[in-house]
Amino acid sequence: MRFREDHHYIEKTLQGNMNAYGQLILKHEKYVFTLALRILKNREEAEEAAQDSFMKAYHALRTFEGNSKFTTWLYKIVYNEALGRLRKTRNHTIQLGEIEDLPCDSADYLDGLKSLQLAERKDLIRRGLDAIKPMESVALTLFYLEEQNIKEIEEIMGLTGSHVKILLHRGRKNLLDSLRNITNSELIHLL
Repeated sequence: MRFREDHHYIEKTLQGNMNAYGQLILKHEKYVFTLALRILKNREEAEEAAQDSFMKAYHALRTFEGNSKFTTWLYKIVYNEALGRLRKTRNHTIQLGEIEDLPCDSADYLDGLKSLQLAERKDLIRRGLDAIKPMESVALTLFYLEEQNIKEIEEIMGLTGSHVKILLHRGRKNLLDSLRNITNSELIHLL
């Protein structure tokens, strides 16, 4: 589905068109869920956090000034909602449940084998992200999967630029270690 620019849906929503807000939700739901899941490591909690974040965003939509991208503003709401839930539950156990697929336009035209390899790579990366610290996982997700720049990540996470860069550096290193451990473990099981 092809979506319009966010500001179009925001204007329509502020004029009372609930369908427009529904389109905003459809446009961003996978990324919102993925970000919440990176922090909470629990599918059900992430779904609830995503829903609550969209409700909070709706009620605060009039306060969105447009000084940053809508996604930056929305992801900050999601980030704070997920962190609040994490603080309440203090449940840091990693659950490798089913994770929402990340968008993949290229899979539409790849042949079956390449599509399967791509799915396996995505699964491996998801598992690797689940195995590292939540803050590092969030920073990597925002930077690489959500294509947010350092300044936007600063705003979303409430950190300094140097702290974001440190999280990205450590996250890349730890993700690489995690991926090595996962692949080594799977190779041992195959033997």
